[in-house]
Amino acid sequence: MQTKEKIYIVGHKKPDLDAIASAVGYEAFKHALGHMKYEAIRCDRVNELTKWVFKKYDVHLPRLVEDFCGMNLVLVDHTFVESRPNGWEKTNILEVIDHHDVKLEDIIPKSITIRPCGSTCSLITEMFFKSKITVPKNIAYILLSAILDDSLGLKSPTTIKLDRDMVDWLNKICKIEDLWEYSKKLFKIKDIWHRLTPRRIIEEDLRYTEINGNWVSISQVEHVNNEKLPEDELIEELKRINKEEKFSTRLVMLTNPLESSCTLLVVGKDIEKLERELNKEIINNRVYLEGIVSRKKQVLPLLERIYS
Repeated sequence: MQTKEKIYIVGHKKPDLDAIASAVGYEAFKHALGHMKYEAIRCDRVNELTKWVFKKYDVHLPRLVEDFCGMNLVLVDHTFVESRPNGWEKTNILEVIDHHDVKLEDIIPKSITIRPCGSTCSLITEMFFKSKITVPKNIAYILLSAILDDSLGLKSPTTIKLDRDMVDWLNKICKIEDLWEYSKKLFKIKDIWHRLTPRRIIEEDLRYTEINGNWVSISQVEHVNNEKLPEDELIEELKRINKEEKFSTRLVMLTNPLESSCTLLVVGKDIEKLERELNKEIINNRVYLEGIVSRKKQVLPLLERIYS
């Protein structure tokens, strides 16, 4: 990258902790190398967990930007068009760093770092590790918190050795005594669903994509049973959303990271296809699934098999 202009690092719409922390972490890494033209920004509001982590460890949240026209961008924690900031078509996307499935048919970045793992922050931490650069302590805390959050305390099926190794390395700096107890604290801070409307719950962590002409959406709601989620209201709201814009299948994953399970709420025309794939009956638009916690690794592949 030879440009002398400012380069902005941005995560996806409706960012989670991993999207914000990886942008800030990559900014810190680039600055440590002397590349001061890099700046972490965000394109949307942040969730409660991100606010808590950044406040606790005295790290400033990236500034909110609404007009991206003409910017040089590094995309972190996403590649899909629907997740990119509004106006990305008028930007110059120089680099992509992500741990999800890749969708780059429409852009050709000069640098691509893609590796399936539990968290984009694991990839950012690995850059510090391989370069033998010490991570500033406050940055180490937010990177560690993001890895634990995105990997469900290192228990998600997406977790690989890299995530565990980077957590161990960061914790030599952070010195958190019990990482699982700390992970549970992060889960509980996220569990604010009782304060939100059904539509807000559905839209808080929503991903949608097209599979062979079939549009699907998957919302993920992580909770630890300290408040009962309004399943009936969520199903009715999901039906209303699908009347506004017809998708083949719309799902809401009510995931309990402590029990490694989820209740799947389902609407759309292809419920019977999903039943056959799951080999389980979906009763009143819901089904309980043990051991299912990952949207990327477990639920999306189900839909890909249905529509293959």
